[in-house]
Amino acid sequence: MNARWAVLILTAGFAFASCSEKSTPPKAQPESESKENKSEPGEDEIAEDCVAFVQATKVDPAKSTDCPGCSVERSPALAFRQMHLDRISCTGISCKATVTLRAVFNPTASGTISGGLTAWISPEQRQEFLNGHPPAGEQVYRVKITYKRTGEAWRAIEFDRADSK
Repeated sequence: MNARWAVLILTAGFAFASCSEKSTPPKAQPESESKENKSEPGEDEIAEDCVAFVQATKVDPAKSTDCPGCSVERSPALAFRQMHLDRISCTGISCKATVTLRAVFNPTASGTISGGLTAWISPEQRQEFLNGHPPAGEQVYRVKITYKRTGEAWRAIEFDRADSK
C-alpha cells in the first residue's frame, strides 16, 4: 500500500509541475544596445541638450522709459533648426561630443543677447540685433560639449567653442 501511495504522489507531483504556469525570464536588452547606452550619451540626448543650449540664448529687451520698474519677459534670440553629431570620444566617466548646430535669429524686439550661444555671435551681429535688425539666414555654430557620467546617466557640464573642421 505504501508503494501505491508513493507512486500516486510522484505522479501527481509531476502532473502539477508540468501544468503550473512557468514564468518567463525578463527579456534582456541586446548586448550592443545596453553597452552603447552606458558607454556614451545617445544622439537623442545630445540633441536635447543642444536645443536647450540654443534656447538659453535670450534677448534682454531695452528698458522702457514709460515704465522703468516694470519687468519684461526675456525671449529666445535663436530658433533651433538642426544638430549634426560630428564626433564623440569617451574615457570612462566623461565624454566630449563635437556638434554642428544650425539656428536662425528670431524676429523679436531689439535688445541685448545673453546666455547660451552669446560667445559664438559676433559683436557686429549683436550690435545689429541691438539696433532691431536680426541677422538674416541660417547661422552655423560648432560646439564641443563635455559630459560626465552620474550613476547610469550622462549630464552635459560644459559647452565650449569647437575647433574648426
